Amino acid sequence: MALYEANVDDLYRFCLARTGSEASAEDATSEAFLAAARTFAAGRGVDVDRPWLFVVARRRIVDQWRSAERNRRRVERAARAAGGQTGEDDIGHSFEDQPSERVLTALRSLPTRQRAALALRYLDEYSVAEVATALAVDYRAAESLLARGRRGFSKAWAATAQREDERA
Repeated sequence: MALYEANVDDLYRFCLARTGSEASAEDATSEAFLAAARTFAAGRGVDVDRPWLFVVARRRIVDQWRSAERNRRRVERAARAAGGQTGEDDIGHSFEDQPSERVLTALRSLPTRQRAALALRYLDEYSVAEVATALAVDYRAAESLLARGRRGFSKAWAATAQREDERA
């Protein structure tokens, strides 16, 4: 508990400075402390201290960047493949006659984990359980990521439409 209280704020600021995203910084910070708890519980004899936390957080951030890049490429491939499709998705947005760039812009505005959850669910057609497995979270956490992602996507979609209307 003392390790957490003494380092959580500094570790969060460290992560935020590197990710530029509050959600990503929160994820990396919580993952570092989760790793510390698991290491303590396993009794591995590893000296879990402040420098150890920062190394783990840095590695988690690198993992996020790698994952974000893989997801970006996957989303772009899926958007290109779906470029000619019309209709309404199950989030309730009509993509008819909309450039895939608008979809990508809305997705890019989301935190990495939400973007990844939405991409897996709606572009790769994973079930919620499969999304949970792919993101290494439990079912309810996957549902929560999807719900937050849908809300964020809706806001970004509306903002993109408003910017396009202002330009016209």
